[in-house]
Amino acid sequence: MSSAEEELKKLRAGIDSLDIEIIGLIQKRAGFAQEIGRVKKESGGPIYRPDREKDVYEKVTKLSGGPLPASVIRAIYREMMSGTIALEHPLKIGFLGPEGSFSHSAMRSKFGTSIDAAPQTSIPDVFRMVEEGKLDYGVVPVENSTEGQVSSTLDMFLETDLIVYSELYQRISFSLLGFETDLAAVKKIYGIRIGNEQCRNWISANLPNAEVVDTSSTAMAAKLVSERKDGLAIASKIAGEIYNLNVIAEGIEDYSGNTTRFLVIGKTESAKTKEDKTSIVFSIPNQTGSLFAILKTFNDVSVNLTKIESRPLKRNLWEYHFFVDFIGHKEDPKIAELLQKVKSQCTLFKLLGSYPTAGSFPT
Repeated sequence: MSSAEEELKKLRAGIDSLDIEIIGLIQKRAGFAQEIGRVKKESGGPIYRPDREKDVYEKVTKLSGGPLPASVIRAIYREMMSGTIALEHPLKIGFLGPEGSFSHSAMRSKFGTSIDAAPQTSIPDVFRMVEEGKLDYGVVPVENSTEGQVSSTLDMFLETDLIVYSELYQRISFSLLGFETDLAAVKKIYGIRIGNEQCRNWISANLPNAEVVDTSSTAMAAKLVSERKDGLAIASKIAGEIYNLNVIAEGIEDYSGNTTRFLVIGKTESAKTKEDKTSIVFSIPNQTGSLFAILKTFNDVSVNLTKIESRPLKRNLWEYHFFVDFIGHKEDPKIAELLQKVKSQCTLFKLLGSYPTAGSFPT
């Protein structure tokens, strides 16, 4: 045996020894998690805790000194936590389907693979299924870095009593999928409207004569092309793998770094952490200075707004609901006082939830 072979043998023996130790520790950790699950069940607490999840990710990130990057360590722990949660109670999570959609990818990034994934045909269906108790949580897109708000998500917060439990950011990269490799012969492009908009320059430059057909999701676009053998789909590479489509072009989005923010919706409230965000929606009297007065209330106590969006009131022309996100938790004394002052100035006020920020862990 050569010296190199001898060295490899010793190194592999070291790995084998570590594997025995690692597996034992993982199973021991799972045992503790099971006991925690028992205590939570007896006390009526939620199985999934985004505050605890954030604590774990922050801890393992600080402990990770390489050579593996912290992102890999977090992915390992995500699957471990997913598996131990499943031991307590397999979570049923809804998302805008079918499988292979960006919402599906976001759901897996958040909850891992040891869950019961429940694809829905629309964002309102995700809300309704969670509200009816048929799903534990839902994962829905709320805004995109290039195209702005997802209106149907904002509207559903006004129609249901669900709240925001957590958030995550998902990088979005579009591929052109299908069977036709001659772009000049392509007559139809299938894709979700917001995705089509994010690729409009590429489409104009490369497929100017193709008809753009809106679908309910990117994955549905891929599914239609797979079934009809007609046209091309704008979707994720994962959707191409699921529906056996060829990748005709990659990275066709007009802006690199394109990111979508997703919300985890449910009926439970998240515990306070060191870095939280609060979401509210309100409407105000249609008179001079009303919005300024609200914004001044935030400014007076130095609370940072991270988003403000308006949506028209369907019953009154030219009046609006305002959706606002800001840094802080509703249990912070300053935030609690702030919310009372804002509420007193509104004709409608709804607290949509306080939850851990996801700024430190973009996917």
